[in-house]
Amino acid sequence: MSQNIISLPSFKRDNLVEMVFETLKEKILSGEFKDGDRLPTQEVLCKQFGVSRTVMMGSLHKLSSLGLVESQQGRGTFVRLPDTKAVLEPMFNALLLDKPSTRELTETRYYLERIIARLAAKHIDEQQAKELQDLVAVMDRNFQNSDIKAFSQGDLAFHMKLAEASKNTILRRIIEIIREMLAKFLDEFNRTPGAAERANEHHRKICDAVVHHDADSAEQEMRLHLRDVMTILHDQYHLDVDI
Repeated sequence: MSQNIISLPSFKRDNLVEMVFETLKEKILSGEFKDGDRLPTQEVLCKQFGVSRTVMMGSLHKLSSLGLVESQQGRGTFVRLPDTKAVLEPMFNALLLDKPSTRELTETRYYLERIIARLAAKHIDEQQAKELQDLVAVMDRNFQNSDIKAFSQGDLAFHMKLAEASKNTILRRIIEIIREMLAKFLDEFNRTPGAAERANEHHRKICDAVVHHDADSAEQEMRLHLRDVMTILHDQYHLDVDI
């Protein structure tokens, strides 16, 4: 191992703390330091970075405040990547406090899920394609059996699977933030006369486009699906969505 991980110029202490912090954070987030790995001792890190113990302690404290590392007495400092649910739950709770409306949720979905469908068509792998087709088959069976609750659960799983297949972490995380809100909406909306039947057909068409890697058709079918949702909201609930 070389003497220094990085050559740091001569800066004030606060700047050095920030630079060491950013370098270590990048190594953690890139996977060079994995979850559960023990970091080198402070003495070793100080030598590698060419900084004082005070600077290193400040950098590790910043990492700890983000939940990226955890110090254990007598054992050292370990990488501790935050649990996804623990990170997303406060965001979801904050969103609930703002009491977003059905209109706002539908507007968000109209723009967000079209992109997700397009990317899913480009990036879906063989296993995900099979899982998506299986979800559509189960939804159809639940619809035929008039089990709207199970149908709505499959509806949610379908949209979450598309987000996963998009291979876009940011889009997937956004969908996860609104997951519970979307679940409640679908459970209520699909009980509207005709809604589940129309959604069932739209899901089949979206699935066909995605598994055949037809990005244009996938986006178009998702657009038509969400337009249909808006039509039902207007006709049945007199709710206009502004897009």
